[in-house]
Amino acid sequence: MSGLILGGLQSSSGKTVVTSVLLAALAKQGKRVQPFKAGPDFIDPAYHSLFGERSSRNLDFWLMGGEEAVKREALGHTVDCPGILEGVMGIFDGWTPSSDSESTMHLARLLDWPIVLVAPCAKAGRSLGAALRGFMEEAGRGRIAGVILNQVSGDSHRDYLKEAIHPLGIPVLGALPVNAMMKWPERHLGLQAAQEGDFCSADDLASVAEAHLDVEALWELAAAGEPGAVESSPSNSHESRLTLAVAQDEAFHFYYRSNLDQFDVVPFSPLRDRSLPEGVDALALGGGFPEVFAEPLSENLELMKGVWEAIADGLPVVAECGGLMYLAEKLTVGERDFPMSGVVPGTIEMTNRLQHFGYCTASSQAMGAVTGHEFHHSRWLSEETCANGWEVTKRRSGRSRREGFRVHQLQATYVHSMWTPELFLPDTV
Repeated sequence: MSGLILGGLQSSSGKTVVTSVLLAALAKQGKRVQPFKAGPDFIDPAYHSLFGERSSRNLDFWLMGGEEAVKREALGHTVDCPGILEGVMGIFDGWTPSSDSESTMHLARLLDWPIVLVAPCAKAGRSLGAALRGFMEEAGRGRIAGVILNQVSGDSHRDYLKEAIHPLGIPVLGALPVNAMMKWPERHLGLQAAQEGDFCSADDLASVAEAHLDVEALWELAAAGEPGAVESSPSNSHESRLTLAVAQDEAFHFYYRSNLDQFDVVPFSPLRDRSLPEGVDALALGGGFPEVFAEPLSENLELMKGVWEAIADGLPVVAECGGLMYLAEKLTVGERDFPMSGVVPGTIEMTNRLQHFGYCTASSQAMGAVTGHEFHHSRWLSEETCANGWEVTKRRSGRSRREGFRVHQLQATYVHSMWTPELFLPDTV
């Protein structure tokens, strides 16, 4: 199958900006591509989807269950077009410091896609050549197909860097200058969500690509392989698909595309709608940034009452992270307290650092064990006394804790996981 990986020397190399710039340019030229993001990320794929023409999809070894599932997802969505995959962290950074297992490089070997490195150059000089030499040697012959210099300070800086790395024989496929239009704001979980920002247009980004990237060479690298040979795994038939009300707005938007594919989705907004959609089989309250919108969420009493009543009436509900926060009695942000839905007992408190970050396994008697991931800056103050949902075990440390809350047909948890329709089917609690 055909595709291209944009990988980094480290986190914050500018991979998301460069990927978005390239996607905008290819869309403008009428070239279809399928964006992907390595790892358990919700924010970067939203940028891909904003500036490209297709929804971005995650490729994650742990969450998806291994190499075959990852390859099937990639194959199934590159049947009629190449893939453009944004890597995670540096290209050799996987789940363990002793190998590159489950890293961007692991994906490159599995999919046999070439890597173009995105090199942060704002303060770079001749030493960039030494860094690139090490990356090329570690990756192996022919694996790294080029480099894009990101955030060069001007033409003279660009030319200096190109001269410095010329002996390596690695093609320079672009040099993006420092540009205020592409300095996207960040917050505690990474970039500010694309759903919130007043960003530049796709045409503006395409113009940047046309001026500073070798778009044609990048397209040729992406399209050099064979098309995907298999179709994606069929989802449950339309007749048996659950109709799922999904919270989707600026406050709630952390969803894996492959999760939503399995349902007939009816979106609604906890910020603006006054009632839940009618005639649905289940409800999903995904992650996002409810803390940023705590005041308008708490003022929408009609919707919170509707959610409370739906749960009390036995509607199957899955609430992940931000959804758990929304269902609590109270959300504390700084010095302010905001009343929430009141289904989950106690208070959620925002914190200054990540809580329980990383891959995990979540187990329950009802659902068995599922692989998952946590990534949040808040804590449920009543977790030790009220948690009754999952036994969550951290993958690296092996430490376990009781987590989440279950009542009626509600499953509320901080853990993000891959969904199946069975997750939403009623069971006895």
